[in-house]
Amino acid sequence: MLFKDLPVKLFYLLTVSAFLTVALQAQTTAEEFLERGIARRENKQYIEAEKDFNKAVELDPKSAKAYFWRAEAQLNDEKAFADYARAIELKPDYAMAYYKRGLRKSFTDNKAALVDYNRSIELDPTFPEAYLSRALVYLLANNYKLAILDYTKLIELKPDGASYYVRGTAYLDSGDNVRAIADFTKSIELDATYYWTFKQRAKAYRNIKKFKSAQADEQKANRIGPPKVD
Repeated sequence: MLFKDLPVKLFYLLTVSAFLTVALQAQTTAEEFLERGIARRENKQYIEAEKDFNKAVELDPKSAKAYFWRAEAQLNDEKAFADYARAIELKPDYAMAYYKRGLRKSFTDNKAALVDYNRSIELDPTFPEAYLSRALVYLLANNYKLAILDYTKLIELKPDGASYYVRGTAYLDSGDNVRAIADFTKSIELDATYYWTFKQRAKAYRNIKKFKSAQADEQKANRIGPPKVD
């Protein structure tokens, strides 16, 4: 009986082994398409990248990463949102997918974008870009208090000149010129090459009637020149 069952068992083992081998090859191939697509996208080969992402999804339809990157390549919002949703369904803690979906939503619906930014931060409280983007939504709603709180968190995570600059701008827009000057000064200490920091600090100085300081900053800004736009 033992020897009689051997061919059946052997056939079963070979079949399972072949299936696993094919599945593994498909996953590997999907990853290769995904990596190539990401590289092509970085090189601005957008059409070729989208084809690679389509192939990655086809070969591994349970890859949240593949859906995410295909969403990034989509020009059509409806298709992109469907891919982000699928990526999040497959990986509910996908903070980056929530964030990037929020970015796309922000072009038409800041309230919907805010929901995604909130979820992204809940999943990853150390996500500086999410705080930066959420602060902008608050600024557009004239909610300076919440925007400044997010910029403060951004500074904790990324204490560079750019972070102090954006918080300084929020203070300036809210009418708090003293705190704005303090942040712009710190920003300049960290990076004295940014044209707009001097321009904004000059504006804050003018608001409090420190005209000589304002003029000095404007002269420094003029020496640096505005940033070039590619």
